[in-house]
Amino acid sequence: MKIMIRVGIDLGADKIRLVTENEGLLFDEACMVALDQKGNVLAIGDEAKEMKESLDQKIRVISPLSQNKIDFDALHALLEQLIYDYKVFRMFKKTVLLFSYPMALNRQQREELKQHLLEFGAYRVYFEQEIWVAAIGAQLNLFIPVASCVLNLGSSNCDIAVFSNGQMQRSSQYKVAGRHVNLLIQKWLRQSCHMQISDSTAEKIKINIGQTQIQKQPKTMLIQGVNIQSQKLMSLQLDENMLVPVLYPLCEQWAKWIYQFLADLSPEQQEDVRMRGIICCGGTMLLKGLKENLQSLVNCPFYVTDDPQSTVSQGLEILLERMGENDAGR
Repeated sequence: MKIMIRVGIDLGADKIRLVTENEGLLFDEACMVALDQKGNVLAIGDEAKEMKESLDQKIRVISPLSQNKIDFDALHALLEQLIYDYKVFRMFKKTVLLFSYPMALNRQQREELKQHLLEFGAYRVYFEQEIWVAAIGAQLNLFIPVASCVLNLGSSNCDIAVFSNGQMQRSSQYKVAGRHVNLLIQKWLRQSCHMQISDSTAEKIKINIGQTQIQKQPKTMLIQGVNIQSQKLMSLQLDENMLVPVLYPLCEQWAKWIYQFLADLSPEQQEDVRMRGIICCGGTMLLKGLKENLQSLVNCPFYVTDDPQSTVSQGLEILLERMGENDAGR
């Protein structure tokens, strides 16, 4: 009988995912927790996100990692509820937790989180940088002497790194991430159309007609919002091409950052990356035309993983499997 439970948690500002060694991905929802006035957990994940629209002043919905300062009380509450819901800790079994974490989470913060989870019942707690786990999820061989470059562009994170000989040789983090797509759409509609839209509407616009290249037959979408001047409901027909001048500047910003990162590499590393390309993951890579624009602006091949939103989770599964194999071989 197995006495060890291995669980991976992908901890991001926008999403939190839970995978297990045997069952794969079990939880993939918003990194949010809803609390009552006494600090009791009312809901986590997407259920908590829905409660954000509640007018009940007694309910607090918190995104623990969304601000520059991490709300550890909310994060602990979220993790404890997630661990309880999925029976991560079980009697007579030892639970190993493996976290993938964003670069923004520093060593002291990781140690604080580790101590809390050990006190809560974890047998061991390990941390791996998200960009490293993404590279493993992309099934790259990081131990060869040739440079491999990985770009992880999510909603709240924008990281790039070069790996070779089993080490991360250089990395960089950019302040502009995927959530800026939604913010730019909302800003444009306020300024150009005097229209206020919700966060969920901005997300739907991004998914359905978010475009960074002019199309001959652009898709259209009817949206609703509030007229800022009259405070009345209004409707508006948008098409993909209307979004291009709004979103293309983001492609240019990311391209400039990536180009500078490559320029700081050694000539040998630059040649490797130019030849092998940049492997891309993260949900923002699904933005229409982004890969093609980056490829053109940086003058380097870009390849997006088959499931960019799940690449990190897949990396966690691989690491959990390797941990199990190592234990079995002892």
